[in-house]
Amino acid sequence: MRTFVISDAHGYPELISSALAHGGFRPAKDGFVYAGDLLDRGPDSPGCINLVNRYATQVLVGNHELAVLLDFCIYPQDAQSRVHRRLMIDKVLNSAPGSEWRAATCIEGVLISHAGVSSRFEEVFRSQCHGDPVLLASHLNRVFLAAVRPELETGEWEADGILGDDGPLWFRPWPYSDLLPAAGLRQVVGHTPPLPELEEVGFYMIDPCAFLCTEDPKRFRYAVIEDGQVRVQEGTLEPATAGDSSDDVIQAVCP
Repeated sequence: MRTFVISDAHGYPELISSALAHGGFRPAKDGFVYAGDLLDRGPDSPGCINLVNRYATQVLVGNHELAVLLDFCIYPQDAQSRVHRRLMIDKVLNSAPGSEWRAATCIEGVLISHAGVSSRFEEVFRSQCHGDPVLLASHLNRVFLAAVRPELETGEWEADGILGDDGPLWFRPWPYSDLLPAAGLRQVVGHTPPLPELEEVGFYMIDPCAFLCTEDPKRFRYAVIEDGQVRVQEGTLEPATAGDSSDDVIQAVCP
């Protein structure tokens, strides 16, 4: 079994469908973790949501979903994204156990989140979680829910907490900030334009940079986790992709 990890489609469902087709994704056989940011920038956020609802085995919250969930402005934000707020609340807070949208997950010893876990969480990882990424994912999900629920009631959050700039929905590694990825932890993340050199320390970045492709998105990027190894793949959208439905693109290649 393989697990595909895709993130940051930002309203371009073809970035999801083409990545799945490129890797030969097998529905019901392979796993698929969507690592956040379905909304804003592109013309078809509902198409992204439909694809993820149909094919993803786990969905993680990105900072753009968080903005809709907690009802605050983020740049860029499309006005129509706000229509998905009820969906975000239901997916995060009201879904059946195991199907809720989360902050993090762990696949074969690899932690997956939208933005990544920074060095600020190393003590939690080592002491509270005993160096176990599965326990860290569970910890992050508990803390995430514990922060979201009161914020919805009061409109306040801790700037230094899990929802803040250094948390797993917003963190950007050096040189974008003063922080590095947590040591001793293999991760697959989106959110930030890829820094391939960080793969040497086990920090695999898969953001396809849709913000560079607002007129004509041409490239997709994704990771595959298999037998405990991470492989990052990328490719160029075929010219016909823009005219095909997302399901057509997947079914033309997937067995």
